[in-house]
Amino acid sequence: MITIIFAPPRTGKTCFLTHIAVETMFDRERNRLMQNELYSKIENGFINIKTIPIHCVSANYDILGFKFRYSPRLSRRINPYRLGFYNKFVKTHFNLPYECICITEAQKYLNSRMSIYFPDWQSRWYEQHGHNNLDIYLDTQRPMLIDINIRELAQFIEIVKLDINKDKYGKIIGLTWKIRKIDNSSLFDRYLASGKKNKDCYTEEIVTADYNVFNCYSSQSCKPKFYDGHMEEDIDYNQSTLTEETIDSYVKSLLEFDDELPENFYQPKSLKEKK
Repeated sequence: MITIIFAPPRTGKTCFLTHIAVETMFDRERNRLMQNELYSKIENGFINIKTIPIHCVSANYDILGFKFRYSPRLSRRINPYRLGFYNKFVKTHFNLPYECICITEAQKYLNSRMSIYFPDWQSRWYEQHGHNNLDIYLDTQRPMLIDINIRELAQFIEIVKLDINKDKYGKIIGLTWKIRKIDNSSLFDRYLASGKKNKDCYTEEIVTADYNVFNCYSSQSCKPKFYDGHMEEDIDYNQSTLTEETIDSYVKSLLEFDDELPENFYQPKSLKEKK
């Protein structure tokens, strides 16, 4: 299945996605199915396969899974732009059978505003992912940001509430999510149209993790992007002595700055394609 996980910022989307990934890392039956199929491929001509992974989880961010009596397990790092069938334009990932693929901030890769440019070799891969027993999880703030073709193939999970459980010393010992599961895009559309009030469109569940999921990934992994390109700059903040005259001048400059349209903000389509 393709599952779209959504909720407002800071309500545990990526944390929930990480919990799914960690649970799957230690799913012995699924991992055994993946390994057996890879051994079968080697016997049938895939002579260059040298590595048989111990688990089947891939993600576009690093996930470190822990379980009692097991060694820690690190997710395989993938680039969502490289998911798809073999083609002459982009080198694509060699997908594992029974792979569980977790993509955070999925709207970046499956942007609904760029649907006209969505390549066929990737679109068909999503349409036929079930033939390779793949599960794909996408987290986003709003499902409408995801390409409509993907939405129509998906089921949905809305994070309604996240409770963080702590011991008497303030240490996180577990997490509890209240979620709503919506089985398909038709029900999702009806759910939105009702203002999220139509109870016939979803089922509610409680999901618990008896460990600190925040230790399994970096929730600040996107933070460097806010500072990229500013390494040699000072902060653009007016530190002059505040007099009546300087305040008037500062307010005037702020108004001008607020309305300024940066050069090259809107670029012709031909320039965007070249980049």
